[in-house]
Amino acid sequence: MRGGGDDLTPRSPHFDLQPVAEGVHVAIATDSGFGLCNSGIVDLGDAALVFDSMLTPQAGADLRRAAEELTGHPVAYVVNSHYHGDHVRGNSAFPSVHIVSTRKVRELIEERAVKMLESDRREVPAELEKLDRGGLVRAPRDRVVFEGWFRGILATPLGTVVPAPDLLVDGELLLRGPKREVHVRSFGGGHSPSDVLAFLPDDRVAFLGDLLAVGFHPGVTDGDLAKWREILDSVRRLGPERLLPGHGPLSGPSEIATLQEYLTTLQDLASAARRAGRTVEEIRATPIPEPFAAWSFGAFFPANLLRAYEQSA
Repeated sequence: MRGGGDDLTPRSPHFDLQPVAEGVHVAIATDSGFGLCNSGIVDLGDAALVFDSMLTPQAGADLRRAAEELTGHPVAYVVNSHYHGDHVRGNSAFPSVHIVSTRKVRELIEERAVKMLESDRREVPAELEKLDRGGLVRAPRDRVVFEGWFRGILATPLGTVVPAPDLLVDGELLLRGPKREVHVRSFGGGHSPSDVLAFLPDDRVAFLGDLLAVGFHPGVTDGDLAKWREILDSVRRLGPERLLPGHGPLSGPSEIATLQEYLTTLQDLASAARRAGRTVEEIRATPIPEPFAAWSFGAFFPANLLRAYEQSA
């Protein structure tokens, strides 16, 4: 997994590694790989921590090897930011490792993980056909990202076991090693019914999962827009200087305001549609506002707006 020549950085087709601080790396999902979501790697001093295990067992296995090579320690903890498949299916590459998240995330993985993979496997062939016909593509990179996503699902065997969290977060859980401590926090559910973040206070780094997306339309259909905005305010008060989103590049705190603006725009458009008595078809046809028109995953926008419409009643 090592790079060639003098480059000793671990390599994977599923992600690119980037140092953030001494002993802290981020794994940014490649467009064409089977990772889809970003992950974080932390050296605690006597063990490694991984934040989000990616879409597939293949990406998860590469992530584990990278974490152990970079830190020189075995992985002791995998933090799941929420239950969605692109953040937890790589758990299968981490047997005998503590999986960390909330009780609600554990319940959702136990209830839905197998069914969601089966459903995804059934739906992906039709989605690939739609992609071949030019559907789903709203931004130039979307075709490559969607194809990597769908191929990754097809490469994940039916029956893949997704280990559920066994170390539970109730508000906050402190994971401490001789080198640093990681604060695993949950402010409730915004993007999903239950979301978890990891904050490294000494490094001023936060791993946010899908509570933050940068240059990508976030998935809103499982979330609570008003609560999400409140959670982002709580994140800002932690004072992070570097933020790892679930999708998109490593960023700074200004991106919190950008995503809040996106959520507010959805709410404003939904309220206007309700006042005007617009139909579902008319709402779906609403053009993406200019500030967000070039973002990837634009195909999410109609469903996001409908979710905001449901919550505007």
